[in-house]
Amino acid sequence: MPASILSALNTQPSPTHLSVVLAPNIVNFTILSVLALVVVAAYFLWWGKCRNHIKGPRVGDDLYKEVLDNRHHGMISVHEKYGEVASFPTPSGTVIFMRGNSELERVFTDTKFFAKNTDTWSAAGSVSDVNNLIQPMYKGSLFETTGKEHNENRKTINPFFAHPEIVRATIKAFEEYTNRWGEEFSGDVLDDFHSIVKFAMVDLLGNYCLTEEDDILLKKVITHFVKKNVDGAGDESAILLTKKDEEMFCEMEAVACRCLEHVKAEMAIKAKEGQSNLHDKGLVYLMLKSGKYSDQAIKELFVNLVVAGGETPALACCKTLAAMAQNPVVLERAVQEVDDAFGADAEVDPSKIDSLDYLDACIMEGLRRYAPATIVGRRVVKETKVCNITIPEGSSLQVSVHAAHMNPAVWDSPEEFNPERFAKGKAVPKGGFVAFGLGGRACPGKRAYMKMAKAILACMLKKYIVAEDPTTKNNLDSFMPNRFVAWPSEGHVTLKMVQRINVHRINKNNESEVDTHFGADFSRHFEPTRRSAFGGNGR
Repeated sequence: MPASILSALNTQPSPTHLSVVLAPNIVNFTILSVLALVVVAAYFLWWGKCRNHIKGPRVGDDLYKEVLDNRHHGMISVHEKYGEVASFPTPSGTVIFMRGNSELERVFTDTKFFAKNTDTWSAAGSVSDVNNLIQPMYKGSLFETTGKEHNENRKTINPFFAHPEIVRATIKAFEEYTNRWGEEFSGDVLDDFHSIVKFAMVDLLGNYCLTEEDDILLKKVITHFVKKNVDGAGDESAILLTKKDEEMFCEMEAVACRCLEHVKAEMAIKAKEGQSNLHDKGLVYLMLKSGKYSDQAIKELFVNLVVAGGETPALACCKTLAAMAQNPVVLERAVQEVDDAFGADAEVDPSKIDSLDYLDACIMEGLRRYAPATIVGRRVVKETKVCNITIPEGSSLQVSVHAAHMNPAVWDSPEEFNPERFAKGKAVPKGGFVAFGLGGRACPGKRAYMKMAKAILACMLKKYIVAEDPTTKNNLDSFMPNRFVAWPSEGHVTLKMVQRINVHRINKNNESEVDTHFGADFSRHFEPTRRSAFGGNGR
């Protein structure tokens, strides 16, 4: 081997030489490692965003503006464009909306993944679109408990909603209020229907009769919060709770306090004398008797049921009756059913209310078409999939009730008012009707509210001929913007009524029959087409 090669092999590199050779390699390796980590992190970040990205309108685009103008109709458009699950940007963060009818029951009932969203239901929070303070859903109220505590509360509360006097109390309240109308009436019935329900509800809660002062106070409270919501629509800062709002809460609780003291006094009489005027299904009495609830908890529940609970049957009655007036064939059939059930000249019999199947279908269709509660909130407590879309933990998920009810994939011609959808024995499509929620978290007052609504409408059709007021057209598809409860944007539902007067006569076969006449000149108020719907000259 040549000497030059042997010399090179035997030469030991110096430390300085090694550092010069290795330094660039170390630097290059470090740079490559960092770059690799960045690429991997970027990939996972991109993949995560793609995985969790939920499509929806952006701030400022036309669909975004449509939702701000009218959430109830706007969300239908959002779901038609983006599918069963869609995102929507709000000042407090992105909210996820869904109408996926096939999975609604799971979202309502699966407590492993979904919890009630109560963050904005507090007298210390903001008046957001979740409930707008028409109902003061106090933090920690009986409606918001979970698990064993929730089940125990339901055991106490549920007997009230099967109260045997619901129909009687509603009929009594109806007669007291409508007697002021006289032989004919034309105007807003929404306000009176609210009063009818409130009077009946308080009677049932504690055998307490609302005073005129109480009624005026409750109307003032509701009017205050309705106006506040309308004035602050679309402006988060404009709907924060104020000192005036807190004063309204206090005034509302004062009515509850008077009822509570009344029941306590009656219980003292019962303890002393062995009997009192209290009904054993009165909720205030049941809660006091159990010894498990504070006076504050009872007052909170009272306010929820009287103020918030009254909205569902009142709105259901108003919009259903107005929709029936716009559909004379439907109205005629309902009137005929009522007359067949009670007789042409008899009073409404509480025991026969349940037999009014067609009227029940009319109310169900009214609740579908004009659902009073249009948004139901849930908080995602564990990442899950809804309609094949990944919903991250911590997300705010809101069910678009109105959009679910108006889904053309579920209902044919959903914009039409058609009670035949709910004909007796006919199956309701899965997730096609969620006006009261679903499962164990469904509205506990469903049965009571349906009985109230049927009693009011049965009394109305028995006592009056009903028609639209030609001078004031009802737009039943108008809603106050961004309200949890879908009040009409005009704040009223206007109808025209003329009292029915039944006159006995003997026909040519010497048989007694009843002819329907009216306490006013019917032809002055109603179009001939409306009269013909009842058969001939107003019969």
